[in-house]
Amino acid sequence: MIPLHLSIAGFLSYCDPVEIDFGAFDLACIAGPNGAGKSSLLDAITWTLFGQARKRDDALINAQSSTADVCFTFGYEGNVYRVQRVKPRDKTALLEFHILQQDPGGGNGSTALPSGPNTWKPLTERTLRDTEARIQQTLRLDYETFVNASFFLQGKADQFTQQRSGDRKRILSSILGLEVWDAYRQRAAERRKGAETQISSLDGRLHEINTELAEEKARRAHLEELQKTLGHLSQARVVQETALESIRVVAATLAEQEKLVDTLGRQLDGAARGLDELQARLAAREGERASFTQILARAQEIEAAYAAWEQARVKLEHWEVVAARFREHEKRRQGPLDEINAARAALQQELQTLGQQEQDAGAANAQIPALQTQLAAVEEGIQAAEAQLARRAELAGELQSAQQKLAEAKAENPRLKGEMDELKERIDQLTQAEGALCPLCGQPLSPEDRQSLIESLAAQGKEMGDKYRANKALLEQAGDQVRSLEAQIAGLAQAEGELRTQNQALVQLTSRLDLLRFQQSEWESRLAPRRVEIILSLEQEDYAAEAQARLAEVDAELKAIGYDAAAHDADRRVEAEGRAAGEERRALERAQAALQPLDREISELQTQEKALRAEVERQQAEYDRAAVNLAAAQAQAPDLDGAERELYRLQEQENLLLREVGAASQKVAVLDGLKARRRSLEGERSELSHQVSQYKQLERAFGKDGVPALLIEQALPQIEAKANEILDRLSLGDMSVRFVTQAAYKDKRRDDLKETLDILISDSAGTRDYEMFSGGEAFRVNFAIRLALSEVLSQRAGARLQTLVIDEGFGSQDAHGRQRLIEAINLVRQDFAKILVITHIDELKDAFPMRIEVEKTARGSAVHIF
Repeated sequence: MIPLHLSIAGFLSYCDPVEIDFGAFDLACIAGPNGAGKSSLLDAITWTLFGQARKRDDALINAQSSTADVCFTFGYEGNVYRVQRVKPRDKTALLEFHILQQDPGGGNGSTALPSGPNTWKPLTERTLRDTEARIQQTLRLDYETFVNASFFLQGKADQFTQQRSGDRKRILSSILGLEVWDAYRQRAAERRKGAETQISSLDGRLHEINTELAEEKARRAHLEELQKTLGHLSQARVVQETALESIRVVAATLAEQEKLVDTLGRQLDGAARGLDELQARLAAREGERASFTQILARAQEIEAAYAAWEQARVKLEHWEVVAARFREHEKRRQGPLDEINAARAALQQELQTLGQQEQDAGAANAQIPALQTQLAAVEEGIQAAEAQLARRAELAGELQSAQQKLAEAKAENPRLKGEMDELKERIDQLTQAEGALCPLCGQPLSPEDRQSLIESLAAQGKEMGDKYRANKALLEQAGDQVRSLEAQIAGLAQAEGELRTQNQALVQLTSRLDLLRFQQSEWESRLAPRRVEIILSLEQEDYAAEAQARLAEVDAELKAIGYDAAAHDADRRVEAEGRAAGEERRALERAQAALQPLDREISELQTQEKALRAEVERQQAEYDRAAVNLAAAQAQAPDLDGAERELYRLQEQENLLLREVGAASQKVAVLDGLKARRRSLEGERSELSHQVSQYKQLERAFGKDGVPALLIEQALPQIEAKANEILDRLSLGDMSVRFVTQAAYKDKRRDDLKETLDILISDSAGTRDYEMFSGGEAFRVNFAIRLALSEVLSQRAGARLQTLVIDEGFGSQDAHGRQRLIEAINLVRQDFAKILVITHIDELKDAFPMRIEVEKTARGSAVHIF
């Protein structure tokens, strides 16, 4: 992983955006005072890639920012990636992962940030956790392995050496890329478990087959018994079928007789229905003839009534013509009548509205005295509030004067106290001094002058003391006065609010009184006279004069027409009553035309009725004879239903037995197939057992004690040699390390050895524990081992780790140790694409070709590259 570009904003000590371009150097130091934010640059890289740093969650966000935002671009195995992690305060973090898709003609295969048209292809997964997993999968490193292999973080330089032996071996395995063998082991275990599951399934199926084959003897015996019973039952069925055929011949004869009786019965019913219908038609025709005879008897009466109805129709037609002219004038009358009614309704509505306004005016007049009383009370409240505000202003002036006096006394008393102490010191010096010289100014001083000077100074001290005590008393009095004035002012604090409230009430009451007085004046001056005017107009009906004139003209024309509605109604009733005479006359005409044909039809129906009655009597006699013969034959017939039920019973038993025989035969026949199936399953189980054995061998080979252990054993000599090479230069040949991968168990009875990864350190004093070495010596050991790990890994895995970071590794070294560390860094410089060294020691800055200077400002950390 090669850093290319880093931008930080709102992260740890970095508030404002900061950008670092790593493309301009391959070796540089990050310098600055302690706490400037040097290590925060490395925290930004690990937090962006793995979500881990010295702090977590919102603690990573700068106090002056609301969001931590870090974007890191790096090259890895010929590709360029960009990771951006954003954490808003009190919200979930966001993570984006991209790979650079370079234009086919614009890239050269390097991991530097290219110029030209390029696009970023998103690799972000659906969730943050899945995206972090994809980043680790791309780097083939997790946070712990990345830090142990490439970062000498502040306070974590000894993290690899301080790990437990088991964890140390696991970290080394991950650094060497041996985790793939664990994936192989898991895959072999999954396949072995799958084969074992298949074996378990085969064992269950073989058990079922063996259980079923154990029933072979019983199944064959049961089949023979069923076949014997089936033979007896088939013979009984054949005998019953023969008997049933004889019975069915007799039953067929009876069926023919039943059909004959049924046919005769249907013929008899048809003839009887025909006779009934003929008799009904004859009765109907005789009734029609009687009705026509009655109508013909009233012929003269019907003709007279019909003539009277014709006269009534003529009169009614005359009145209808007159009524049509009358209705035309009646329609002309509706227009002015509607105008008159509308005018009346408008006046009535206005009168109703004025009545309501009269009530409102009366109610308003009744409210005026109460509102005037409230207004007077409000004016009194305003005067009282204004008086309180004037009193509060006076008290505020008194409070300001008292506070001024209190401040002056407080300021003067410390000065007086200092001057009094100074005078006391001078008096003490004069009192204690001996000789003729003044202890204050060094001039000659007689005893009398000394005493006089002491008295003068004492008088000044007394005057200052009196002033000090007076000020002290004044402080107590002024304090009480200030508290009293403040309490009085606080008591008047509500006066201003009360004044605003009263003024608002005054405005509202004044507006209400003005409105009520306006309503009263409006009613008396304009609305009341209008109400009297409307009442008089409704009583005299002098509204809509033009419409009333037109209505009078139409009424005069109607009177001239001469239409009599009562006579019209009387003639209409006469005509309606006479309409029945028209119906009777038409009935008379029909009777005169139909009477002769009806007589002929009745004579023909009587002849047909006599002949059909004789035919019905003949058919009834023939049906009775056939029914008697059928009853005699049925009494002597055998039980056909019983015989059929018995045959059906035998057939059903035979069918059931046939199914049982078929099932038993199938159970016997399946045994041969089961034997063949058992041989096939046993062969398949044997093959699966062989596969399980092979997968178990692969699991052991892919496990931590198998191929990974062998690979670690092969890598450790190379790591040990490289570490000792570096440590030899750092310690001038005085120190060396040795890796031990096996150790004896505490249980002395065990002859085998346990797997471990212990680090033994030797110097001129012999082999000692890691904790027995000084901080500088321990760091050299850590540095040599970590550097050896990084270099061996870069040789074994190409471009997996190409960056080395040393955070504050020089503080524990003396001058010679620092120089040797710098020489060791230069030794491995060609093996890494980027080496960053963090230090706060000023004299080391010039030892590196590039310097990234970090400083602390009011807006957080800032970065400058030199």
